[in-house]
Amino acid sequence: MKRKVFPFFALLLLTGCASVEMFNQDEPPEYIVTRRADFFRNGPAQAFPPEKINSDTHLFVLKKDSGFAFVRLLDNRTGYIAWGDLHPAPPPVREVLYDPGTVDEIVEVPLPDFSVVPDELPAKHHKP
Repeated sequence: MKRKVFPFFALLLLTGCASVEMFNQDEPPEYIVTRRADFFRNGPAQAFPPEKINSDTHLFVLKKDSGFAFVRLLDNRTGYIAWGDLHPAPPPVREVLYDPGTVDEIVEVPLPDFSVVPDELPAKHHKP
């Protein structure tokens, strides 16, 4: 009885480990490398040493699979980086359009006259 159940549980276990997350290829999410990371051009099991990617490098995540992210760098090179070495990039800053009506409403406050020296200094500025 146990021999018939074992393949079923093994298959169930392996299916649970294979979590692949695909992202929109036209507008993939932008991420930032948190620390100097290994960049594998042909996959995490490539035969030659990986390149190094500097921290704070911006890149796009195309796919997440088994602890690694398939990424596209800004120079269009693709490869794999460990998922733990990435964090989401902050959202882009919205551009504020110039509105002359708003600028005209700014009230100008006159600056104090710094050429006038007061006769008496406040007590907190007296030297002992």
